[in-house]
Amino acid sequence: MTTDDEFPTLVWFSQGDAIAYLRQLDTTLDVDRQECELRECRERLQKAGFSTFSYMALETVGRRILRAYSMREMGHLGFTTTYLKSRLYETDPRLVILRESCLPVTWNVDQLEARPNASEPRVRSLLSTLRAHGMHSGLILGLPAPCADLRVAVTLTSRACDTSWIDDRVMGSVLAVSLTIGRVVQPYIDDCARRARVIELTEEQAAVLERLVKGLSDHEIAAEVMSSLHRVTQHVKTLQKMFNVENRAQLAYLAARWGWGRS
Repeated sequence: MTTDDEFPTLVWFSQGDAIAYLRQLDTTLDVDRQECELRECRERLQKAGFSTFSYMALETVGRRILRAYSMREMGHLGFTTTYLKSRLYETDPRLVILRESCLPVTWNVDQLEARPNASEPRVRSLLSTLRAHGMHSGLILGLPAPCADLRVAVTLTSRACDTSWIDDRVMGSVLAVSLTIGRVVQPYIDDCARRARVIELTEEQAAVLERLVKGLSDHEIAAEVMSSLHRVTQHVKTLQKMFNVENRAQLAYLAARWGWGRS
């Protein structure tokens, strides 16, 4: 597993990492069988006509991605890195369609270029990047994640310029493969996400955070913890960096979701 510390945090993992974690949980696991099953999944997708397959679990606040766990196999590391670091997902028309329908979405670049927001700079950047990598069409869908804090997105691309070949049979095959891969890799991702949420705070930082979650202002927090307003403000800024969020509202939301302030 490798981690990119730039914002948003991008964590790469391999199917081997996931299988090794399952092996830790169950020493009787047939590793060869798991590897064979995953290899067959990749071959099945390639035979269907897809050139890339991205399985990504996203930890988000609203539509902002804090951390992305991305599988290396069959993915495109360069495209995925650019997509996240340039925040192309914020204006991605494919995600707009997916959110509107809540159903798997087929797409091709020509169709995306005809959408109303195609002239926006980041949309133009996305479309040109797709074309540059030979990603002319594809399929995108969401999958349920056992962990409520994560959203799983599966994206497949093809060099074909149309989507007429993505019929019900292909769609069913993609769903079956995605669920099979998810069954193997999701426990590992969930464990990584849990460990990433273990943040060591000083006693004073914890006191400030717990009161911020309860809705207290910096002045009120300073009075309760018997500290200066300046010191409390500095703690809040430090906590925002530690939790990888942009403002105090996101900090309070994420900290509450992770269990701070319950006492």
